[in-house]
Amino acid sequence: MKKRTAARLITFLSAALIVAGVFAVRNTRRAQVLELYARANTQHAFDELVTSVSELSNALEKSQYLSDPALESALCTQIFGRAMTAQMAMGTLPYASQQLEQTASFVSKVGDYANTLARTVGANGGYSDEELENLRSLAQTASVMKLNLQDMQSRIQSGQLALEDVYALSAGAAGGEGQPPLAGEAFETIEQEFPELPTLIYDGPFSETMAVHKALYLEGMEPVSQEDALRVAADFLDMPLSKLRAAGEREGDVPCWICAGRFNGGEYTVAVTKQGGQVWSVLCDRAVGEQSYSIRQGLTRAEDYVRAWGFEDMEESYHTAADGVLLVNFQHSEHGVRCYPDMIKVGVALDNGNLVAYDAQGYISSHTERDIPQPEVTDEQARAALSGALTVTDHAMAIIPSQGGEERFCHEYLCASQEGDKYLVYVNAVTGAEEKILILLEDENGTLTV
Repeated sequence: MKKRTAARLITFLSAALIVAGVFAVRNTRRAQVLELYARANTQHAFDELVTSVSELSNALEKSQYLSDPALESALCTQIFGRAMTAQMAMGTLPYASQQLEQTASFVSKVGDYANTLARTVGANGGYSDEELENLRSLAQTASVMKLNLQDMQSRIQSGQLALEDVYALSAGAAGGEGQPPLAGEAFETIEQEFPELPTLIYDGPFSETMAVHKALYLEGMEPVSQEDALRVAADFLDMPLSKLRAAGEREGDVPCWICAGRFNGGEYTVAVTKQGGQVWSVLCDRAVGEQSYSIRQGLTRAEDYVRAWGFEDMEESYHTAADGVLLVNFQHSEHGVRCYPDMIKVGVALDNGNLVAYDAQGYISSHTERDIPQPEVTDEQARAALSGALTVTDHAMAIIPSQGGEERFCHEYLCASQEGDKYLVYVNAVTGAEEKILILLEDENGTLTV
């Protein structure tokens, strides 16, 4: 009996240990999942903060060079929105309020001031001299803040700085020997060196395609089969048809056949529209090697591709190089008018000049026969709408997309400030109102607009 009782007791204890072990493993895994979630949530909040502050800084810079009260009011509303986004991102970060006190105070002041200006600037006929000076001061502070946050983001991405999460902070973790310093320490440094706050607020470049609701270029075209799409893709890439395979389909506003194949050392994925059989996009996963093509040679290659694909009246607008790839934006030109909605993007590898990316979403969505009118507002009249702080260096006519998806016929002015910064300002050629202002960022790698 004693042996039987001992055996039962051993069996019971063994089972209990096994159950306890299972629960321990399960709880450990659950804790690990929660920790990973917290870490990802913190990273997302920080990236959102960097993005919103960068957009806030860009909008504040633009605000100094507007002269139309309606556009000034709209931009202030956008500044207010970016400030609210930054505030929400800071509220998600796992730092004590004193670690972000100056940063949070500045963002709050910017939002409050922008909200006030958005309501009053229209009735007052534009900014007063004092309001303009306030905007300049806020723009300078926002620029410093943007650069500091972008530097932090770069150091985090390169492993020079570690971004804490709630688990690390609750455990009292710190950057030990051989470990990168924590982001909280960098925030404290930013706070200590924060510029004195002024006394007392977004739109994207044309190269970013808007949400697609219809494809004007495809209207009236016949549907194509998956086999037809494979032939279109092979011809577009100048590759043997035998190297391509059907890789499914994609629905949405513009349904596409997906083709894939290995060629020139990389795996290519090509989307071809089911209606009309037009190449919508191309992407190659090849790792680009050491650069051997200059920017000018890369631009020539991109232009050769565009001509070979049969696009007519396309001209380069802007380009930028990063990670060995030159991305070139081309827009359609019609009777000398730049049609920015009709845009294609071409990515050229600077190690061998091969195509690695292509995006025709803008062109396929917007290109159609247009009845472009004569401008009702003359060049001289349109220039009168520009800020006196800007000097015009070039002029052209252009069609630009509005935020609501409509098109605006405009005078396009390339301008420079007294500090040498460059801007593109668009004045409506029908109403004479300012439509948009963009900042031109130029360096040895190309030009971006924000």
